[in-house]
Amino acid sequence: MAMVKRTLSLFTTILLVLVIALTAFLFIGKMNGGKTTLLGNEIMVVLSGSMSPTFNTGSIVAVGHTPFADIKVGDIVTFKNEDNLTVTHRVMEWKDGALVTKGDANNGIDSVPVTSDRLIGKVQYSVPLIGYLIDFIQSKIGMLVFLGIPGVYLIVSQIWKLFKLVKEAEAPAN
Repeated sequence: MAMVKRTLSLFTTILLVLVIALTAFLFIGKMNGGKTTLLGNEIMVVLSGSMSPTFNTGSIVAVGHTPFADIKVGDIVTFKNEDNLTVTHRVMEWKDGALVTKGDANNGIDSVPVTSDRLIGKVQYSVPLIGYLIDFIQSKIGMLVFLGIPGVYLIVSQIWKLFKLVKEAEAPAN
């Protein structure tokens, strides 16, 4: 029984540390103007299916700064489109010093080529489904859940331990 309690306690501690670390990581990103970075890459949530099946909605992509001249045909890049929206699409060709891009799930190329001033960077890696969790955590309810639940758990567990110590101290010695 003692081994089960220790294992459960260790698992709970690791889970709490991970939840608090993830929440802090995202909170710091929110404080930095909404830009969350990890190991020098900006983390972004995929909001549309234009790059499916390469990246599905709810995935995250890590976008690293890459010099414009180093972008190659076939690379997946993130940029600001003509409406100043962030888009992640594949480079189909270089044309007149600009990048012609297309979403993998789209039938045609993007209407406006990407110039160097609109390039954010090149996708370094992706992780599926984590974007849903990140979006939830960044919401007001998500912040409350991911900070509130661990906080309440820590407070309750410490009060429980305190009551156990008081009970043991009051118990008559044999």
